Amino acid sequence: MNFPIKQFLCIAAFFLWTATSFAFEHIGSTVNFFEYEPKVIQKNLHRQKPFFLLFSAQWCHWCHVFNERTLKNERVYTYLNENFVNIFIDADINSTAYQKYKAKGVPYTVFLNPDTSIYFQYSGTLYAEPFLEIIQDVVQNVKKGLTVNREEREPFEYAPPVQLNKNTLAGFRRNFLRGVLDNFDSEEYGVGNKEKTILPETFLYLLKTAEAQDRKDAVLWISETLLKAIKKIYDPVEGGFFRFAETSDWQVPHYEKMAGLNAGTALLLYKVNQEKSNPELKKAADQTIEYLSKTLYNAEIGSFLSFQQADTSYYFLKKHRRLNVDPPLVIKKIFTDNLAVTLNYLLEALNYTTNKSLKKKVISSLDFLTEMILNNEGVSHYYSIPTQEWRAKSTLPDYAFLAKLFQRAAAEYQSERYRQAASKILRISMREYFDEEKQIFIDPALDVNDYEYLMEMNGGFALGFMGQGIKYTRQKNDPVKPLIRYFSGLEVLLKDRLWEGKDWEFLEAYAAYLTAADQFLATETNP
Repeated sequence: MNFPIKQFLCIAAFFLWTATSFAFEHIGSTVNFFEYEPKVIQKNLHRQKPFFLLFSAQWCHWCHVFNERTLKNERVYTYLNENFVNIFIDADINSTAYQKYKAKGVPYTVFLNPDTSIYFQYSGTLYAEPFLEIIQDVVQNVKKGLTVNREEREPFEYAPPVQLNKNTLAGFRRNFLRGVLDNFDSEEYGVGNKEKTILPETFLYLLKTAEAQDRKDAVLWISETLLKAIKKIYDPVEGGFFRFAETSDWQVPHYEKMAGLNAGTALLLYKVNQEKSNPELKKAADQTIEYLSKTLYNAEIGSFLSFQQADTSYYFLKKHRRLNVDPPLVIKKIFTDNLAVTLNYLLEALNYTTNKSLKKKVISSLDFLTEMILNNEGVSHYYSIPTQEWRAKSTLPDYAFLAKLFQRAAAEYQSERYRQAASKILRISMREYFDEEKQIFIDPALDVNDYEYLMEMNGGFALGFMGQGIKYTRQKNDPVKPLIRYFSGLEVLLKDRLWEGKDWEFLEAYAAYLTAADQFLATETNP
């Protein structure tokens, strides 16, 4: 086969995971892109050309690099325009497509054969010459009917348990806790021995659930991980943690700042500091809350924003030098799912912080979401600040994370409006996403065998139902139990994933589900 896959992998290794995105504004691009919409591929089948799908994001530094250093190269864009159907996909706005193609990071590239089957896909940035060589080989091999032979993981076959077994769930929990603890890096900390990041949901679950010696180990590993993160992927000038680091020793940070990650990390810092007091942890937590309250809060709209763009040079500057340059762009969009995750963490962080303005900003953001939910037929995916309007059809994560959020907010503030919002979220979710046969929430546009993704989403819905105490006449029994039962046998998949030791963010889905499962079992034990 002519495709130089070995050469490609060598070239790509340097750039792999240096991803983010130039997404957002592709209008005027030298590449003739189609804007993504669900039927755009089917509408272009008649062209009988391979497809070039580019996933990008507005906050992504390396997406901008890919645009400037690669896509603006005349030989590259000319070849793409003549030989491909080019489709631009904003990974945040079109998160369902991102999930459908199992994208990892941005920029993320997918090449499809003319019949829409996947030819090859990868994450990261390539400069003009190696990228041109790749797309030329794609075209030549597609003409010959060749494809890239990639070793894929065997599809996981899953038969959901017929009955919910408490002992099975208890074993599931034990294996998750042990699996996480066994995979902490004993030298550099963090989970795994590749890229490093903070896993708020996973670490918070360990702190809440682990007992005896496991709890001591969890506090030790997590506290050392946070201290390492403060040294390596934290902004000591303005506060806030960067998205992740590429290497096992926390080098090559990706400098985007995400609201949800920072809110979860701030809560984690406060909780670990309670267990093992350390002024570094407390200071970083306070500064991160301050960062969220100042930089990622829009007073005019009255809500937290979602992302701040990366800038590889800005964060090397000392405080006095930053005063003379523009800070990285704060994206003028508020994504529903990201805001729901952010507020869920901040509601609990209010119990630890002395930041007097935070509660007011949390409530204002909750009210901002409540207005959208109660005053419209359905939920929107994001709010555009420049146009001051809600846009895009909602996604399954929007509803799942809102359900989880508003059950907590309604209980915390005894607010009737929050209860109404929660009820409406669950009613619409039942209508739009509930599968009567499987008795779980699914997204019809996605693979129903994407078990970890669906497990996390259904955990959110389970918490929403339990928090509101809502019973639906459509179901004779408790609506929560089928959601917990369906995924209770995924311990087998968890073991496979732990053995693979890749992409450790998958742990977040298990932690979210087990949190809901534990609460369900506690409710059954203490009705």
